[in-house]
Amino acid sequence: ASIRRYEHKLATARRDGERVDALSNHLATDKMLRENFKSDERVEKSRELKEFRAAAKEQYSTQQLQAAAASQYREQVLREQDERLAAEISKRKTEGVREAKNMQRICEQSEELRELEEKLKAAYMNKEREAQIHESAVLVQKQAAAESEMAAEMEAHRQRGLQAEAYRDYLRVQDGRAMRRSLDKQMEEKEEKKSEAYKEFLKEKDLVDKVVQAIYDEDTAERQARHEKESEIKGYIDKFIQEQEAYKKIRQAEMEEENAKIREYAEQVMTREQALRLEKQREQNAKDAILERMSADMAKRQKEADDMENLRNELVIQETEERILQKEKEKMERAVQQRLDIALANEYQRQLKAIRRDEEKHEEEEFRRVMLEKFAEDDRLDQMNAQKRRQKQLDHRREIERLLEERRSKYEAERAAELQEQLDAERVEQIRQQIIEEERKRMLAAHAKNLGLQHLPKGVLSNEDDMELFKH
Repeated sequence: ASIRRYEHKLATARRDGERVDALSNHLATDKMLRENFKSDERVEKSRELKEFRAAAKEQYSTQQLQAAAASQYREQVLREQDERLAAEISKRKTEGVREAKNMQRICEQSEELRELEEKLKAAYMNKEREAQIHESAVLVQKQAAAESEMAAEMEAHRQRGLQAEAYRDYLRVQDGRAMRRSLDKQMEEKEEKKSEAYKEFLKEKDLVDKVVQAIYDEDTAERQARHEKESEIKGYIDKFIQEQEAYKKIRQAEMEEENAKIREYAEQVMTREQALRLEKQREQNAKDAILERMSADMAKRQKEADDMENLRNELVIQETEERILQKEKEKMERAVQQRLDIALANEYQRQLKAIRRDEEKHEEEEFRRVMLEKFAEDDRLDQMNAQKRRQKQLDHRREIERLLEERRSKYEAERAAELQEQLDAERVEQIRQQIIEEERKRMLAAHAKNLGLQHLPKGVLSNEDDMELFKH
């Protein structure tokens, strides 16, 4: 777009220039025809005017070009700034996504968080069980109260009947027909009242039976609803467990896939390391070839020493790789043993390095002795004079010291790299533990409002701060 705008400006400037030129030519021609016979002074003024117009046109074109170049430069700067800003935003977004995925992977692979999740599920089960027990106790209490009230009322009716029967027996014992007739009349009236009372009792009993039946139906419906609710909750729990099992299987498949990628990457790294070792071996063989030209016998002994060193290195590398694979497997199975495994591996590496340092020291001494002997033998064979021999010996010693210094520098670099790798591993473990602790606190805070201390199984709370979350 900026190029098109620039070309458009140039075309506009050219058209303006052409119009100015055409107008100037027309004016000059007309003026030349009309003033052909005028004085030389007029001709000179016309020439100056033409030059002035040409200079003005050139200055205008220059300004237009400069303005177009400045505009193009500004657009280029803005475009570069936009590109850098977009790249930075994309980089930060990518880093944020990668960090979030790493935190999610650490949380999903953490045994502590999985155990905490299982314990929180058990706490919710305890809370639900406590609520069911409380509902059952309230229902039993209501049923007992209703049965007790009904039994008391029936007992009162029975006692009243027994009292009336005892009174009738007493009256039958008394003499006198009048009294008997009066009593019989009274008894008839009482029987009528009793019959009416019994009818009222039956009515009341029917009402009570209806109320009891309604209460029973209500209790039955409540039990049925509670049973359905329990079945529904159980179904939810079973469904949740099935979903968790399916999710675990999916996560297990993802972890296996990720582990396969990790193993593939490790194999690629080992392949590259093997290639580097082979390249280093070829370089060492080239150096040995240079030394071989100095002395065939020395080259043979050096080659044998190098072969032994290579075999030893391969054995050490193989053992180290086996230990690393074993440690990775144990790390996935029991993360708690990671630091101990790292410490043991580091201790073994230090001991191994100490042994290798001793061996290299002996090899350096033997190398120095053999080289001095060989150089001395070469000097004797060449029959040099004393000054040249001393100079040659000094050159040989400097060459030997240079080779030894290269070996020492290489060893120090390897040692520094191993130390840095150990420090990086410890830092990664600290970050991992920090992420797990923060996720544990977040999970406890999220469930604290729904659970109480009495619902939690053992092992959920680890300190006073955790206990304060559930005090509400």
